[in-house]
Amino acid sequence: MSQSFFRKSALEKLSTPEKLDQLIKVTGSKAWVALVTIAIIIFTAIGWSVFGHIKTKLNAAGVLLGGDVYEVVSTSQGQLIKLNVKNGDKIKKGDIIANIEQIQLQQQIAEAKSLLSEQKFELSKTRSFGSKDSELQGDFVTKQKSSIQAQIRSEKKLLDFLKNQLETEKNLLKKGLITKAQVANTEQQIETSSNQISNLNAQFVQTSSQKLTLQFDSDQRTNLLVQRISQTERQIVNLTEQYDIASNVRSLYSGEVVEVLTDAGTVVAQGSPLFKLKYSNKSNAKLRGILYIPSQDGKKIEVGMEALVAPSTVQPQDFGFMKGKVVYVSDFPITQKGMMTSVKNDQLVQSLLKLGAPFEVHVEFEKDPASYSGFKWTSAKGPNVFINEGTSCSGKITVKSESPVTIVIPALKKFFELY
Repeated sequence: MSQSFFRKSALEKLSTPEKLDQLIKVTGSKAWVALVTIAIIIFTAIGWSVFGHIKTKLNAAGVLLGGDVYEVVSTSQGQLIKLNVKNGDKIKKGDIIANIEQIQLQQQIAEAKSLLSEQKFELSKTRSFGSKDSELQGDFVTKQKSSIQAQIRSEKKLLDFLKNQLETEKNLLKKGLITKAQVANTEQQIETSSNQISNLNAQFVQTSSQKLTLQFDSDQRTNLLVQRISQTERQIVNLTEQYDIASNVRSLYSGEVVEVLTDAGTVVAQGSPLFKLKYSNKSNAKLRGILYIPSQDGKKIEVGMEALVAPSTVQPQDFGFMKGKVVYVSDFPITQKGMMTSVKNDQLVQSLLKLGAPFEVHVEFEKDPASYSGFKWTSAKGPNVFINEGTSCSGKITVKSESPVTIVIPALKKFFELY
């Protein structure tokens, strides 16, 4: 007989009906540990699906700004002679930051000064020669008045003589010693003398008024020249002020120069930007994020939503994101001009506009005095670097937070076509 396939001890154990009342071990202690672990995982997953949250986030790009950035522009047209600033310079309100050549105003000032010199010379000549002329004319008038008065006295004496003669002739006429013609001739001489005295009196009055007129004319010419000189002096003052304003560009703000936009020697128009200035008013120096969301997602953003922002100078995989809240969302997609008002960087604006007109979102960051940067981060302390204005950044805005079960159940219903 060939050798049996089963071992002899196994056959004997099967043929012996001992230990039939004992339980057979199906699983060991290790299996129970695995089973309990699986159960814990299942219940944890169920609990998380009900009480946990899955966040839906939108990616965004933008820039960090602190305070306001202004473009200092040219106040006039002309060649830029000198630009007195460079990047990083601190300037104060009223500082002269550029000089622009103003040839036309310089010529006008030179012409006005030349005219003023001529007018002053004419005034001095009028006062000098005019007074002498008036004096000579006054002497002539005085002599003329004396001559007239002498003639009047002479005519009066003649008139008195003629009147006496007339009385005598009338008595002689009564006696018949003379003719009537002689008496009439004397009467005619008396009338002629009276008229001559009247004419001389009129000439005397006219001569007196002529002297007053001469003095008035001299004073009037002098006053007219003084008025013209005052007018020319005011014109020079106004032209000088215009030249000062047009040639010396002054800053309207105090702050730091962040970007120079032109150089000396170029011809600038009125309103041409010269450089960008970061306003140093402390109340406006609060750091904030300006993010831009594609137009198709812009209406999903609301004020108060959570925002996470990573500056381009920080690696988010190492230090996480800066924590913040949305404080403003534009009502409509913003234009290129509107973006330039906020960002003040044409190249960055062009890159942000590649996907179309975006919505503008402002983010305010949470403070943390314990961190090096002064802001809260998703990591423990954040990086040991300062976060500067003007740094480009990327961000994530949480637009929805929901339980996993609310996502899975609608998916199951759709999979089994229950609705």
